[in-house]
Amino acid sequence: ARAPAARSAAQPAFFVEAKASNRYKKKLRVKFRSYNVKAIEKAVDTLLDLAEEHDTDVSGPVPLPTKIRRFCLLRSPHVNKDSREHFEVRTHSRLVDLMEPEAGIIDGLMTLELPPGVDPEISVIEARA
Repeated sequence: ARAPAARSAAQPAFFVEAKASNRYKKKLRVKFRSYNVKAIEKAVDTLLDLAEEHDTDVSGPVPLPTKIRRFCLLRSPHVNKDSREHFEVRTHSRLVDLMEPEAGIIDGLMTLELPPGVDPEISVIEARA
């Protein structure tokens, strides 16, 4: 086995960034889902305003891939199999991480006014030791 090479002073920046990302012990991950892009952007803006009020570090919003569900239906129930209609449902998602949230921001999340049609999913992520 070879001995590892000594790191030079001109170390690439990605090593520094990898170590800096582990400095948070707890974070809240908020994932928004909606069929309407404008509604989801408004929900993200209200969450970012709440985080700014409480001086909380934020990572995001990260736009996740849009899920597209397509349906093909016959226009007539008995005849004309060649005549069909196509429909699709697009589900847009955004991901926001709140680093080291305090009690005030958690209370604010419970009373947050979101636009209709936006589904929030909140999870707590603990740092690994």
